[in-house]
Amino acid sequence: MARIGTVEGLRGLFSARTSFLLRPRPDDGTAVVARKIPATARRDDIQGLRAIGVFLVAVYHIWVGRVSGGVDVFFIVSGYLLIGSLGRQAESTHRVDLVVFATRLARRLLPASLSVIAIIAISAPFWLPKMRWETVIHQLAASAVYVENWYLAEAAIDYLARDQVGSPLQHYWALSAQVQSLLILAAGLAAFTLIRRRPSRTDILAFLMSVFALSLAYSIYSTATNQTFAYFDTFARIWEFALGGITALLLPKIKLTPMQRTIGGWVGLAAILSCGILLEVSTVFPGYAALWPTLAAAAILVCGDGPPLRFGVARLLGARPLTWLGGISYSLYLWHWPILVFYLTLSYQTSAGVVGGIVVMLVSVLLSYLTTQFVEARFSTPRQGERKLRTVFGTAGALAAIGAVLSIWNAQAGRLMAEERLRIADVEHYPGAAAITGHAVFSSDIPVNPGPMTARWDDADVYRQGCHQSLPGDTLLSCSFGPKDATHVLALVGGSHSVHWLPALQSALGRYPDWRIVTYTKSSCVLSSRPTSEAPEYQRACTRWNERLMARLVTDKPDLVFTTSTRVVDGIEETPVGYREQWQTLAAAGLHIIAVRDTPWFGFDIPECVEINGRFSPKCAVQRDRVLSPVSPTSAVPPDDHLHFLDFTDFFCTGQTCPPVIGNVLVYYDKHHVTATYMRTLSTELRTQLAPFIDGASLAQK
Repeated sequence: MARIGTVEGLRGLFSARTSFLLRPRPDDGTAVVARKIPATARRDDIQGLRAIGVFLVAVYHIWVGRVSGGVDVFFIVSGYLLIGSLGRQAESTHRVDLVVFATRLARRLLPASLSVIAIIAISAPFWLPKMRWETVIHQLAASAVYVENWYLAEAAIDYLARDQVGSPLQHYWALSAQVQSLLILAAGLAAFTLIRRRPSRTDILAFLMSVFALSLAYSIYSTATNQTFAYFDTFARIWEFALGGITALLLPKIKLTPMQRTIGGWVGLAAILSCGILLEVSTVFPGYAALWPTLAAAAILVCGDGPPLRFGVARLLGARPLTWLGGISYSLYLWHWPILVFYLTLSYQTSAGVVGGIVVMLVSVLLSYLTTQFVEARFSTPRQGERKLRTVFGTAGALAAIGAVLSIWNAQAGRLMAEERLRIADVEHYPGAAAITGHAVFSSDIPVNPGPMTARWDDADVYRQGCHQSLPGDTLLSCSFGPKDATHVLALVGGSHSVHWLPALQSALGRYPDWRIVTYTKSSCVLSSRPTSEAPEYQRACTRWNERLMARLVTDKPDLVFTTSTRVVDGIEETPVGYREQWQTLAAAGLHIIAVRDTPWFGFDIPECVEINGRFSPKCAVQRDRVLSPVSPTSAVPPDDHLHFLDFTDFFCTGQTCPPVIGNVLVYYDKHHVTATYMRTLSTELRTQLAPFIDGASLAQK
C-alpha cells in the first residue's frame, strides 16, 4: 500500500457566522467588550463540497489504490472558513486572539481524533501483525500530538521503509499538516496585526498573498528536488490554506454574472473529479500541479456565493444527501482508512474488491455517524460557562490515557523482541541455505528465525554505521570491513540488493586475513550509466553518485568489484545496457567485476505473510518462472576476461517455487531484501565460488 494523501477538513469549526469574544488592545484603555464579526448567509454547498472531497478520498483509497487530490480541496475549504474568519477578525478588531483560536480548534478536532486513536491503540494488538507493532506505536504517538506528517516525511525518504505495509494511522499526516498550517498562519496574522496595528483588508490580503507566494515557490522547488519529503512538508502546504483565506477575503469584491457563476462552478467540479484520474497525485503534488484541485475548489466557493442559480453547481452540492455526508465528513475521513487496513489485514488481501469495499464504506459511514452524533456534537460546542482550562485539562487527560495504553503495548512489544533476539541461529536448528540442497537434517517444529518482531532489523551493518547513501543523496559514502592492514580489497557497490550480500561476504572472507571489504552503496541506485525506475530527482542523484563511484573505483583499483548483474524491469528479468556500459569502463581500467544474479522480487510482504499464514502456506511462495527467467540474462553478455558471473538462484528457489522460509530461516525481511541471517548461511557456498578469484588475486600480487 503506497503512500496515502488525505484528510479533510474542519467541518465548520468557525463558520462565516462565528462570533468571537475578544479582549481589547492593551493600549485603548477600554473595558472588555464582545464584538461580532459580520455574518454571511449559510452555504450548504460548502458541506456538499466537503462531501465530494471525502467521497473521492475514500473511493480512491478503497477501490482505486491512488490519491485523489481530495485532501487539497479540504485544505482550501479550511483556509476559506478559518483563515478567512481570522482575516475578518483582524480587520474588524485589529487583533487575533490566538488562545481563543487554538482552544476552539482543539475542541473541534481533538475529541473525534483522539477517540479514533484510542480505539486503534486498544484494539490493534489483537489484530495487527506483530511485525507492524513498532511502527504503529510510533505513528500512534506522532498522530496524537499532530506530527505524523513529519514522521512519514522521514520514512518517505527511507528506501526500505517505503516498502512497509500502510499503518492504520497514515492518514493522520494531513490532519497534522492542517493543524500546523492553521496555527502558523494564525500566529503570523497575530504578529502582523501587532506590527501593522490597524490593518485594513488590503493589508491582510497582502500578508496572505505574500505567504501564498513564498510557500508555493518553496513547494514547487521542494517537489522538484525531493517530492517524497515535500508531500508531507507543512511548509510546502501552507499556501493552500492561504489561498482559501485569500478567496474568502476577496469574495465581496468579485462580481460575476449568473452565466459566469454557472459555468465556473461546473468547470471547478469537473476539475476536482478529474484530478485523480488524469494526474498521479502522489508523485507530483504538492507543487504547481496542486493548483489544479485548489483553484477548482476556490472557483466553486466563489461561484456558489450569491443568490441561488437554477442550474448552478451549488444546487447539486446543496442537495440533502451531500450535505448529510458533508456533515460527517471529518469523522468519515478519520474512520475509513483504519477500517480499510483492518479489513485488508484480516482478509490478507492487497485490495478490498467490490463487495469488500462496500462493506468497508458502510462500516465507515456508520462509525462516522455515531462519532459525529456522540463525540463531535457533544464536545465541539462549549457548554454554558465552560472555560479554556477545561479544554486544556481534557486534552492532557486524553493524551495521558493514550500514552498509558501505548506504554503497556510498547512494553509487551519489547519483551517479545528481546525473546526473539535471544534466539540463536545455530546450524543444527537453522541450517538455512544448506537445507535447500537436502544435505541438512532438522526439525521444523521450532520458531522461524528471525521472528516477526526483529525481521525488519535483520539487515546489513552499513545501515547502522551510516555509510549507505539515501535516496536523495549523491555523496559517496563508504565503510570498511576486515583487517585495516589487509592488502586486498573487494569493493561492494550498487543498491540495496548489493548491500544484502554483505553479511555473506563478511563470513566468506573471514578466513582470508589479507582481504577486506569496502562498501559504496546507495538506495535504489545500481552500478549503471542509466539509472532506472525512480523519480527524476532520484535519477539525477543516482547519476551523480555513479560518476563519483566510477572515478573512485578507477583511481583506487580494488582487486574485485562485487555487484549485481540482473534486474527485473516491467516484469522481465534482464541485464540492462547501463550495467554493461559501466562494466566495460571498469574492465578497460583493468578491474575485475564479480556480478551476481539478483534475488527474486515478491509482490507482497514476506514476513507478514509468514506470520499470518504460516511458513508452509502457498500464499507466501511464488512460482519461480514468475520472478526469474529460465536462463540467466547474463548468458547473452559477450565474454570478457575481467567479467565473472555468479548465480545462487538455486539457493533461493527450488525447481518450481521460491519459498519464504528455508531451513527454518526467514529468507526476506520485506518484499525482496534478504535477511542477514539467511545470507550468512549462504557464506560457505559463496566462499567456494569466490575462491578462484580470491586466490587468483593473491597469486597475481605475489
